[in-house]
Amino acid sequence: VVVDRFKVRQDLHQRLAESFETTLELSGGIAVVADMDNNSEEMIFSANFACPHCGYSMQELEPRLFSFNNPAGACNTCDGLGVQQYFDPSRIILDDSLSLAEGAIRGWDQKNFYYFQMLTSLAQHYGFDLNMPFKKLAKKVQEIILKGSGSTQIEFQYINDRGDTRIKKHPFEGIINNFERRYRDTESNSVREDLAKYISTKTCSTCEGSRLRIEARNVF
Repeated sequence: VVVDRFKVRQDLHQRLAESFETTLELSGGIAVVADMDNNSEEMIFSANFACPHCGYSMQELEPRLFSFNNPAGACNTCDGLGVQQYFDPSRIILDDSLSLAEGAIRGWDQKNFYYFQMLTSLAQHYGFDLNMPFKKLAKKVQEIILKGSGSTQIEFQYINDRGDTRIKKHPFEGIINNFERRYRDTESNSVREDLAKYISTKTCSTCEGSRLRIEARNVF
């Protein structure tokens, strides 16, 4: 909506103020001033707490926005703690001089038949040796074992207690993702306590330890 057109003069203060007021009411707080002689130049004005370039807006400034103890001000990523918990590969890999078959990663060795047969199928797909020390496996293979195969489908062979074999094709979840899912979904305190052994903390990557949401940290 074009609200007004005029040539710049010294006596336009009142008219300009009224035009801006009308524009802001019609647009929800945004006004654009264009130079009729230069179509490429526009000036954007906002009555809101908003960036004039990208349009990002935020709520009205209140004391609660600057408190990490209040949901309105706390960082969305770490909930105002300033740190994030994560499953630490250095804790998950028990001993990288051991092979996966020997127990480099506890719970995924030959003693746990279900998970080890998954690694067996994974090794067949990517062509690595389960008896090779973990630290000697290719970095890409280590990454897949810990973080999964992404969208790549793997043919897994599952053998049950009766010796029946089933073939299923699906991506490999990754050991870290497996731990995260089980820790999140379990209702067993013992399972949660066992998985918690592999958790470390680090400075929140979003708020950088400030504990405040990004809006509060960008008010000057």
